[in-house]
Amino acid sequence: MAEPTEVPRFDAETNFKLDRLWSEFEDASVEQEFQHHHRIATHTTLVRTLVFSGVFYVAFAFSDIAALGYSRTTFVLFLARCGLALTCVVGLRVASLLHVSVASLRAAASAVEIVGFTGFMMITWLRPNGMATHCMSMCILLIVVYNFIPNKLIWALLISLAATIAFIAISAALKTLDSSALLTSSMLLVFTNVLGYVTARRHNRLVRDEFCQHALLRNLSVRDYLTDCFNRRYLTDVLFDAELRRTRLYKSKLAVILCDIDHFKQINDSYGHPAGDAVLRTFAALLLAHTRHEVDSVIRYGGEEFLLLLPQTDVAGATVLAERMRQSFELTTTRAWDGREIRSTASFGVVAVDCAGGSGLDLVTEESLVGAADAQLYRAKNAGRNRVCASGAPSAPDQDAGQEGVFAVT
Repeated sequence: MAEPTEVPRFDAETNFKLDRLWSEFEDASVEQEFQHHHRIATHTTLVRTLVFSGVFYVAFAFSDIAALGYSRTTFVLFLARCGLALTCVVGLRVASLLHVSVASLRAAASAVEIVGFTGFMMITWLRPNGMATHCMSMCILLIVVYNFIPNKLIWALLISLAATIAFIAISAALKTLDSSALLTSSMLLVFTNVLGYVTARRHNRLVRDEFCQHALLRNLSVRDYLTDCFNRRYLTDVLFDAELRRTRLYKSKLAVILCDIDHFKQINDSYGHPAGDAVLRTFAALLLAHTRHEVDSVIRYGGEEFLLLLPQTDVAGATVLAERMRQSFELTTTRAWDGREIRSTASFGVVAVDCAGGSGLDLVTEESLVGAADAQLYRAKNAGRNRVCASGAPSAPDQDAGQEGVFAVT
């Protein structure tokens, strides 16, 4: 089951902006998230390219034999080709490692590119009579590097430019081409680099645009549009089971806070539903501001009810947090669409489980925890609203009486 952190909160206008040179996200965290999301595709493409490159690079040793016969030079070129094949094997080994990072995959890709171009320069130097064919092969290699080996575009560009300069220098030194043919070959290689860069940059933009759409749709499916909190479906399908499983695994604590805006119907009746929406946004923003980013989860549970999941938090810590949020919301003013100021309060029910010990904790479910928090919320409502009520684990009802507390307005 997916972890809650797989749904990052993105801002379409700021975080998704691409730089002009490389078509990568300017925000490093978004680029990292994209690389993580695209890692499987990167891995698959790299494996296929390494297998293809290793096999065909060695297979073209027959062209060396056809050009040079069975000689020492042919053997040296064969060793150079085997060097690339060995590099491909090492790259495949790196790619097969569990949880290998994107940086490692890119390092393997860069190594293959460097070794491949180095071997090709040796072939060019030791087989000077086929310079026109070498130029055509060089163009194919450049296209492969830019478009078929998954690597960072700037690294592919630097490696390709260095190889292009080396090839032109070798061609000039060997003097097997006249000045006109050398100029034509150089221009062809420059054009291939430009074409490779443009197509690679366009590919970067296309895959990142696809990622943007996927992220936006993903966020729409798991977040409440009005408040930007997680929705109840995501709580039930992913969040609760993942947090409870993690709490049991690490024998930690998990607190649940269920909160409700007091007399919310009166706000809608007195100020209108747009004003009620504004109060909901204010309350949700306050909850999000008081909780830990990418640790705690805030869910719009229904209507004016919100639920908070607080990992590694006991009932005392959750109660202190709830009281702090209660006081803060009581002092917060929401401005309605017509300029009128709205003040409201909220009630909080707190419950927590401790998986460090005790029996019956395996029976704790979403229904039992939310039900216990809901019971505490109703206690707060019945006690006069604008207060916090707390209890211990719902699986140990005999201990609840000694842990319950009511924190009222003073």
